[in-house]
Amino acid sequence: MFHSKFKVFIISLLALMFASVSAQSAGFDPTGLWQADDGESRYEVSLCGDGSQLCAKLVWIQPDKIKAANKVYIDTYVVNKISRATNREWRGKISLYGHTISGKVTAIHQDRLMVNGCALIVICVRKGLNRMAAAE
Repeated sequence: MFHSKFKVFIISLLALMFASVSAQSAGFDPTGLWQADDGESRYEVSLCGDGSQLCAKLVWIQPDKIKAANKVYIDTYVVNKISRATNREWRGKISLYGHTISGKVTAIHQDRLMVNGCALIVICVRKGLNRMAAAE
C-alpha cells in the first residue's frame, strides 16, 4: 500500500515538474528590442521564415560609438533565419561586421539572451543581450 502511494506521488511530482518546464519553454517569446550588455547596440529580434526561425536586425548604435565601419550595418540583419535547435536555442550563421560566423542564440530566461559564435574556431564572440521595455 505504502509503496504504491509513493509511486503515485513520484509520478505526480514528475508530471508537474515536466509540465512546468514545458510551459516555460513553450512560452518563451524572443521577439522585441534587446540591448547589448555594454549598452552600445540594440537589436530588433523577431521570429521569421517558417515562424520558428530567428532574425535579429541591428537598429541602433550608441551615438558616440558610430563609425564609418559600423554605421553601414545599421538596419541590417545580423541574424537571418537561423533554425530552432531546442525550445530556447537557435543555431545558424550570424553576420558580424561583414563576416559570417557559425553561432547560436540561447535564451537564458525571459529577459536575457546569449549570442555565441566562432569563425575558424579561433575567433569567437560572446555577447549578452537584455530585453528592453517597450517604451525605452
